Amino acid sequence: MMEAVVGGLFGLLFALFIPMQIVFAIKIKLSLSKLRRLDQITEDDALHFHKSMKTVLWVPYTTKYFNRMREAYKYIYDSPLVSFETKKNVHKSLKFRLVQGIPVPKQYHSAS
Repeated sequence: MMEAVVGGLFGLLFALFIPMQIVFAIKIKLSLSKLRRLDQITEDDALHFHKSMKTVLWVPYTTKYFNRMREAYKYIYDSPLVSFETKKNVHKSLKFRLVQGIPVPKQYHSAS
């Protein structure tokens, strides 16, 4: 009886896991595609990416998706139109999702 309950729970989790994995993969791919099409990443673009990634509970565990996340972060990190605070929040969000190899944003102070 206990084995049936455990097996049923495992089957239910597996049935939920696969579609969620697909949804997260599509969301990552579409978010990166949007950033790639832009000439310059603005604050609004970065905030939209961050909001979208907050709904991705985990990154599908393949190099392809981690590389996509790193590429998207590079666009945001390199943009002079994105605030330090937004870059910091995107960095924190991606690190939470176990994305490695992304530089910590630095805040530059102008000499007064």
